[in-house]
Order: sequence, then C-alpha cells, then structure tokens
Amino acid sequence: MPPRFEDHTTTEVPRADQIPFSLERPYPVTNLKPVKVPLPYYVDHGKMILRPATRRLWKFSSWYAIASCAIICKVFLKFCTSSTTVYNKEPFLKVLMDPHRTRPILTVANHLSTVDDPLLWGSLPFRTILNLQRIRWTLGAQEICFKTPTRSLFFALGQVIPTVRGAGIYQPAMNFAIDKLNEGKWVHMFPEGKINQTVDMLRFKWGIGRLMMESTNLPIMVPLWHKGFEEIMPENRDHPQFPILGKKIVIAYGNPIDFKDLLIDYHEGKADEVLTRISITDTVFRAMDELQKNVEAGKLND
Repeated sequence: MPPRFEDHTTTEVPRADQIPFSLERPYPVTNLKPVKVPLPYYVDHGKMILRPATRRLWKFSSWYAIASCAIICKVFLKFCTSSTTVYNKEPFLKVLMDPHRTRPILTVANHLSTVDDPLLWGSLPFRTILNLQRIRWTLGAQEICFKTPTRSLFFALGQVIPTVRGAGIYQPAMNFAIDKLNEGKWVHMFPEGKINQTVDMLRFKWGIGRLMMESTNLPIMVPLWHKGFEEIMPENRDHPQFPILGKKIVIAYGNPIDFKDLLIDYHEGKADEVLTRISITDTVFRAMDELQKNVEAGKLND
C-alpha cells in the first residue's frame, strides 16, 4: 500500500531515537543496494550524537547553542551588512508555524559560502529559530563540520547531520534525514553538494529525490535563493578567513512545489524510480532558477 499524503495523517511514525541505528538500515522504496561508506566522525566519538532526544541536558545544550547562534546571525544581518532584503517570507512562516501541520518540510537553497547556514535563518523571527521543534535539521559536510571532537559536538548540538560528500544518496546521513522527515521535522539541504560562487547553479544531486520519494508523509518542498554571502566569505581569499562586513544580502523564499501526483504514480508502480528521481531534481532546479530570475527582475515583494 502506498504511503499516505494527507495533511493530517493518523499513522504514527516512530521517532529516530526509538529506531535502532544501523549503517545499513534498508528502506523499502529502492531497487538499488546501499553503498559502503566510511564511518562518519560522530560514530567514532560516541552515539550520543545520534540518540540525544530523551536527554534533558542534551536538549538544553542544543537549545543554547542554536539560540546563541541565532542571536549572532540576526545581529549580523541587521548591523553588519549594508542591507538585508527578504522576499516572500510570510508564506513560509505560515507553513512552518501552522499548529495543525503534520507534514514535514524540506527546504533547498543554492550554496554560496560556509556561512549560508546559519546566516540564512537569521531572516526568521525568534519564535521560530528558538524552538527546537521548529528549527531545521541540515546536512553538513563531515570533513568540515565534524573534523574534531569539539566541532563534532558543536555542530551536532546545532542539528547538523554529518554527510560524507561523494558517498552517494544511500548513506547514513540520508537515512537519518529521512527519519527526521518521518517525524514531521524540517530538513534543509544544499542540492549543489558543494560551495559554488559562480553565477550559474551547479547540477543538483539526486538526494532531493530520495528524500521526497522515501518519506512516509509527503514533505512540503520549499526552494530558497539568496545572494551576497559569497561576498561575505569569498573562497579565493587567503586563510584565516573572517567575514567581510558591509555587503548587500538578498534572501528569497519560493512557493511550495507540489509533487503529490508524481509520487502517487511512483508508489503505485506507474512511474520508474530513476525517472521519478530525475524529474523531482529537475523540477526543483527549474523552480530555483525561476526564483532567481524573479528576484533579479524585481518581480517579488519584500
């Protein structure tokens, strides 16, 4: 029986901390075998990063880390840039703050610098970014964010999922992200897979398709496009790198993308898995490209 895609599903989905973690936990909706990947750094430094949900100290520490970072980001966007313009934020907030929402949220954005996340979320009000139930989980590069035990702890508290770049879409980080979506959480990813400071976006990775196809309840997909962070943290500078102040920032929230009909056909066996994944990825790319054009043409209101 295909997954249900109603807004108010009555099916209870177990939390990630209630499911025994396995590096090769299978998911039913795939014809491919999981690849072998290097053990992420968080496995080397303790499974507390994987199963913290029932620990009060962990919850408080996570809230404190996120709150501190949120305050810094909001101060930076307000006082350390020449201007910060945010487009179409209210429709996204309406979805995020809906008390009756049971569907998860999946956001995607172009990747301009190492400070995209968390600075992007400095555009949101405190009532969202100070709530652990509402703040995003995000996929972060293991070799950068989880390079040392201290970094591992900090980024884990910040709800970052260690991702092995180049290991493909069937790796523990993607499994964990699907778990979070199944809990009704908000997951964010950068589908280009790496920082890209050129004008044109890179080809998107297929991980977007897997997250959409294997979630038990259809995620609300929202694209974002932003500009200016590449001037705050340009990649061609010598180290050490510190943020450059006084730059102009633009952040645009797109409208939700509807994949309901496509995914119903897929789960009923009417659509091929690979073609469905490609279709989802291409649709998201086109939506973000259109969002960029609308911003640059002045067609959006802040």
